[in-house]
Amino acid sequence: MGKDLRGKELGVGISQRKDGLYTARFTDRNGKRKQQYFKKLQECRNWLADAQFENEHGNVLQGENPTVDAWFDYWIENIKGQTIRDNTKRNYLERYRRNIKPILGSMLVRDVKPIHCQNVLLNMSKTYSNAMIEYCRVAMGAMFGSALENELIEKNPVTKNVKCKSGKMPKETRVLTIEEQKLFLETVKNSSNYNQWALILQTGLHTGEMIGLRWSDVDFENKVLHVRRTMEYRHEFGEWRIGEPKTKSGVRDIPLTQEALRILKEQKTKLEE
Repeated sequence: MGKDLRGKELGVGISQRKDGLYTARFTDRNGKRKQQYFKKLQECRNWLADAQFENEHGNVLQGENPTVDAWFDYWIENIKGQTIRDNTKRNYLERYRRNIKPILGSMLVRDVKPIHCQNVLLNMSKTYSNAMIEYCRVAMGAMFGSALENELIEKNPVTKNVKCKSGKMPKETRVLTIEEQKLFLETVKNSSNYNQWALILQTGLHTGEMIGLRWSDVDFENKVLHVRRTMEYRHEFGEWRIGEPKTKSGVRDIPLTQEALRILKEQKTKLEE
């Protein structure tokens, strides 16, 4: 038992130095001593409790009952991350960090119940679409399903009754009529982005697919556009992200109309001038 300067017992691993600082120390499972200093006793106690908890439950391969944070980090890097595309992995990471971690992250895997998983989805219901909520549910189900396969838990807490519908109204999707497309192109005909907009209307390309195009993807001879990647800028991370089209082959082939070929040739000529 450690003591403060007045001789009061502070608990195992905690003591007070002559300069008034409190110190906490313990030896981790690898035999390495951990020690920190604090001005306040409560901060010292909190650090020791958190550090010992992390030492006991923060390593999947050494502990029998890891935290959800520890299990997710291991699962996404060494199990799931080996079988999915990079873009899918990034989406799983985002859903975990934004929605799952704040509620489940510090819990022990074996302590997670269906009601906790339900709470994750309910917490999303006011600001996320039904599709995004379902995506989060799939991510949780896969993560805990793998924990079940590895005998970390006895049941997957993401049961069939763990579900939630969004309170957010979905945006209405409407396709432009031919006349509206003509009017739009007439309005933007002097814009520097005219060819890009016209190509999207001719091919049905998603914006991310168009941004990710290279000239090597255009087969002028066979009149085919090979969509091999997508690109998007994530403002919250300040970076461009490159992914693959959601096809088994990783390539989406789009037949090119004469008008689409004309637009592409015109754009290439402009760039070469």
